[in-house]
Amino acid sequence: MRTSVLLLGASSALVAARIDPYMMYGVPIGGLDIDDESIVISTGTTVESDDSTGAFNSTQPAIPTAAPTLPSTPGLAEPCAVVSSAVKAIPSGSRKIIPAELGIQCLRSVPLDKQGNVQLLEDLKIYIQWQSNLAYLKNPPAEYTESPVDLMAEIESMKRQLSDNGYNNEYEFQLDLNRLFNRAYDNHLTWQPDILASVMQFQRPVGSELVSVSSDGNALPEIFSYQDILLAKKDPSFKPSPVRTINDEGVVEYLRKVAIQAGFHDADTRWNALFPSQPLIASGMTYLGSFRTGQYSSPNTTMSFVNGTTKSSLNLAVVLKDFDGVNNGDTFFKKFCSGPTTASTTATPTSSARPTSTSSSSSIQTPEPSHTGYPKPIIINPNLSVGGYFLNDTGYDDLAILSIPSYESPDVQRFQNVMRDFIRLATEAGKTKLIFDMRGNGGGNAILGYDTFKQVFPQADQEPFGGTRYRAHEALNVAGQVTRDFSGNETYAQKNATAFVENFGRTTQDDVFLFTVGFNFEHQLNVKEEKFNSWEQMFGPEVANGDQFTSTLRYNFSDEASYTYPGFSVIGFLENANETSTPQPFRAQNIVMLHDGMCSSTCAIASELLKNQGGIRTIVVGGQPQFAPMQGVAGTKGAQNFGWDDIQVRMQIIYFLGSPEQQAAWNETALGRTAFAEQLFKRSAYSSSGSPAGGINLRDNLRANDASKTPLEFIYEAADCRMFYTAPMINDVTVLWKGVADRMFTSGGSNSTKAQCVEGSTGGTSSVSGGGQAKSGEPPRSSEPALSSVAASIAVGSCLWKWAATSAVMLGILHF
Repeated sequence: MRTSVLLLGASSALVAARIDPYMMYGVPIGGLDIDDESIVISTGTTVESDDSTGAFNSTQPAIPTAAPTLPSTPGLAEPCAVVSSAVKAIPSGSRKIIPAELGIQCLRSVPLDKQGNVQLLEDLKIYIQWQSNLAYLKNPPAEYTESPVDLMAEIESMKRQLSDNGYNNEYEFQLDLNRLFNRAYDNHLTWQPDILASVMQFQRPVGSELVSVSSDGNALPEIFSYQDILLAKKDPSFKPSPVRTINDEGVVEYLRKVAIQAGFHDADTRWNALFPSQPLIASGMTYLGSFRTGQYSSPNTTMSFVNGTTKSSLNLAVVLKDFDGVNNGDTFFKKFCSGPTTASTTATPTSSARPTSTSSSSSIQTPEPSHTGYPKPIIINPNLSVGGYFLNDTGYDDLAILSIPSYESPDVQRFQNVMRDFIRLATEAGKTKLIFDMRGNGGGNAILGYDTFKQVFPQADQEPFGGTRYRAHEALNVAGQVTRDFSGNETYAQKNATAFVENFGRTTQDDVFLFTVGFNFEHQLNVKEEKFNSWEQMFGPEVANGDQFTSTLRYNFSDEASYTYPGFSVIGFLENANETSTPQPFRAQNIVMLHDGMCSSTCAIASELLKNQGGIRTIVVGGQPQFAPMQGVAGTKGAQNFGWDDIQVRMQIIYFLGSPEQQAAWNETALGRTAFAEQLFKRSAYSSSGSPAGGINLRDNLRANDASKTPLEFIYEAADCRMFYTAPMINDVTVLWKGVADRMFTSGGSNSTKAQCVEGSTGGTSSVSGGGQAKSGEPPRSSEPALSSVAASIAVGSCLWKWAATSAVMLGILHF
């Protein structure tokens, strides 16, 4: 018998649409190491970062730097024992750095847990049932740029490979499974395991960061050392030399292979993710790119430059765990592959994202802190998620910029106030043009995406569509039915006070309501903004692309429970209802979104509404060196994510609301197996907050009036214009913003712009300027397959409850 519900530290009941951005790549562990002059590796050898670039620009070819080699170790020494000894020898307070080759040897010595991995795959199959777009990943529309992937079939294939001794060690298995998840290119769908994401991180050394730079923003870019570009700003006489090869392979070909580890569904965006991100660095995240930090590639990195110089560096591994007592692969497994070391505690739905009583007027203050390397803001959110800027240079004095590198804000009310106050200040200052700089934005508080649209379209008739849906499956159906009974005070636990206390402890019925409100049909609207009459009406299911889905759902912005942000009002609703009379602050043609493709989650929600409801154009910067269009949004376009613990907490709540007889039946169903899965949580990496790293996309985001109901993730959308970064843009964000204005806004009363877009990047039929506003989705590549047996069982709808009751149911931000 299960004794009590464990809420496992679930974040909250609030709707989140964010990613743990760039979890396994791009951000080096150990602090702001981009300026470190040297590091000490395990053998006591000092490896210079060598960010001096004089040799790159010699007029005479320099003598190539000898490739560093792995320090010799006794032939019979266990690699993990060498790591343990090496880490002990590093001075206290120093970064725990070892050669990458030694690190990978240690990881490859960890024995394969065949039985445990079979159970892990079974757990993942149960949890992936919650992934909203399984059918579209398997059978996408023709316009989708990535290859199909059948996650369920691939997991079954991995089980067979385990049985056939197809894996040599645990690292090899985890890497294969991680790559499978990555092939979905949905950065809400992630699996971050203990070995890959929590024990050590592979890096190239300080100074190896690269950047893609064009001579004028239109010419095809070349690859340069990032440090060279920074040095050239300080010393105008210095002329950086482009990189020609990396490890004896052409630089473009090599980087395209490295880029695939980034979880974006567009090759141009994966290219951008290779390099340092200006907006993320400005907002306090040391995002130096997936070339600098990512998967293990080789012992060394050797770059040759067009001017004939060569630079070789030893690749590194940063050790994140205490290796005391680890002397081989077996002891490594026992110490690091046995689950979290601290016990979970009962939680109640709380969130630092709940609004405070911050008033609009009090949010205007001296902006401290500020975005690093940016001009002084007019106003800024203290956590740097949003800031407003004016450009007062001649020819740009009508321009306002809202920089939004994140929608993650500990105070959603303050975020709203900063944006609202800046727009007011901009219009009062006579600004007539607005740039939304949304580069690098990995999402955050979902409600802020809808509010962003209403900030610039406050009219009553401009209501955010925000259509979503769940994948319809067995556990969801039971959850909805029990939630319905809970709302009517009809569950066993509610009728038996002793059972409720035994099962839920200090968790109250109000807490249960908040955690399950997403399954509550009474707080959802249908596509016509009408209330559902029953759970069965909300659940459906509807059939599309050979799978089953709920009815299309919309938030009721006049019902705080619907969007789960108590006390917060979207512009135009509830406490902000009077703002529907506020004049639209900028004409749609005078607003533009600036993207780099990395926009994900809540950012994608805002971009969808701004573009396809508001008619706002997009310009994208960067991408591969080719004359072609590029998508502005290539992160996940899903409407809501759930972490593994978010799913388990809710299924435990549903389970403990039931009677002993219901629980006995559920033990053999997806509901019971989801509520009490263990191996998935045992083998996950954990964040500093104690939550397992990984999860699914819970709800598809759908477009208004799209009869195909294709998830937005699978609709190709080219930007209206594209430009490449120039060196001045890398060094000065205001040059970038001026480049946007020069290409997107006419000036001096003429009908022409000051600068042109990249050749071949304009007029795309999916862009606003090409007539693609509100473009519908395309049919899948192949005809719809027959319903699976699981889907067929779901189709019985309300009968399922009766049946269930009577039968037996890092490679990115790792936290510093």
